Amino acid sequence: MNRLVAAVLIAGAVFGGDLATVKAEPNLEKRSEKALIHAGELLTAMRTELDRNDVEKIKDQLREFQEAVDISVDSLEATGKNARKNPKYFKRAEARLRELQRRLETFKRDMSVDDRPVLDDVLVHVAKKIDALVEATLRGS
Repeated sequence: MNRLVAAVLIAGAVFGGDLATVKAEPNLEKRSEKALIHAGELLTAMRTELDRNDVEKIKDQLREFQEAVDISVDSLEATGKNARKNPKYFKRAEARLRELQRRLETFKRDMSVDDRPVLDDVLVHVAKKIDALVEATLRGS
């Protein structure tokens, strides 16, 4: 367990531990990827808080998670690139978001039944962002 925490801290230092450093990335595609990495790190940290049964801290981390997902998708949209002609980063983001969605669903199953509704809005939000990426790729935004 200590190794996992150490690995998360090291990864946070390498990839930029907070949203301010993610937002500071000038390359929009890289910003999108870093935001999703940050969201994954938040899910790992939420698992630790779940073990401690600290639901309030999990709620704060969920807000930041949702913001990271928004930054990722908004950054890709801000590139102005046609997702149908240049799908590389759009498809990467879609795949990572699907992975994060699966991890969130597993996290929800591991939570207490009373605390599960906290995740419902976030899961719906992530599903909408995945749909937006798929639509952009098919439509060619």
